[in-house]
Amino acid sequence: MARRLGMRVLLTRGSMNLSQRDGGLPPDSVVQDEDTILADSERVVSRYHQRGEDAMVQIALAPCSPFSVTTSLMRKTAELAHRLEVRLHTHLAETEDENRFCEEMYRCRPLDYLEQCGWLNSRTWLAHGIHFTAEEMVRLGRAGTTISHCACSNQVLASGCCPVCEMEEAGVGIGLGVDGSASNDGSNLMQEVRAAFLVQRARYGVNRVSHIDALRWATQGSATCVGRPELGEIAVGKAADLALFKLDELRFSGRGDPLAALVLCGAHRADRVMVGGRWTVVDGAIPGLDVADLIRRHSATARAMHAG
Repeated sequence: MARRLGMRVLLTRGSMNLSQRDGGLPPDSVVQDEDTILADSERVVSRYHQRGEDAMVQIALAPCSPFSVTTSLMRKTAELAHRLEVRLHTHLAETEDENRFCEEMYRCRPLDYLEQCGWLNSRTWLAHGIHFTAEEMVRLGRAGTTISHCACSNQVLASGCCPVCEMEEAGVGIGLGVDGSASNDGSNLMQEVRAAFLVQRARYGVNRVSHIDALRWATQGSATCVGRPELGEIAVGKAADLALFKLDELRFSGRGDPLAALVLCGAHRADRVMVGGRWTVVDGAIPGLDVADLIRRHSATARAMHAG
């Protein structure tokens, strides 16, 4: 589907093998064994992962969290990612419960555990990063490990607030993420920009966080998270990936700075999107995509999952 629509994607091969019966978080019905996960991870990378600045489809390996995978799988996934030269992703330091879990199960804090498993390096980007100490932020910056700030999810779940200014001062790259529909509901990155701006502005004040910072996290910062320096910036030599927004709606009437208007007035849908020099959204619509049919199928799947 991504190829047909001309989207540029980085897909993660997720994994969980530590179920409730073994002291983990996920139900027994959704886990796989380690050998199956590793073999399929290599298969997916071999079949779909593209390399180079023109890559449209890339794969990362993504054990879900310390709650849901074994130490063996964490270590072997890091080794596999190194051998296959792909990125690593997991969720870390999202809640205080996670800190307690790691201290009880592994006798260390989540970042220490990550380092013991061979993950503390520039190949890794982490979702959330709320509950790190100042010393841990320095270690993250030194290692080149980046953070995807999930502002909406963190507020919905009352997890806390990622300390982005302290992170950046420690040399940590910050991007934005939606954390998935299960804990975000809308999964709209422009709305995530506004949410990140508002929550961080409330935390740090008007002199430390601007709308430009929020847009930078979403663009250059997110490109850094996924290891794509050729993306995230409109400049000569960069990929021709653009999102264009109209400002002719009532919400933008009387605006001053157009970039500030996009963030503060709540832009939510691009009018045109270009990916790799090709228009993939025109007049607010995706050519070749039957949206009504997609909504019907998605709703039917959601109903079936709730019923099950």
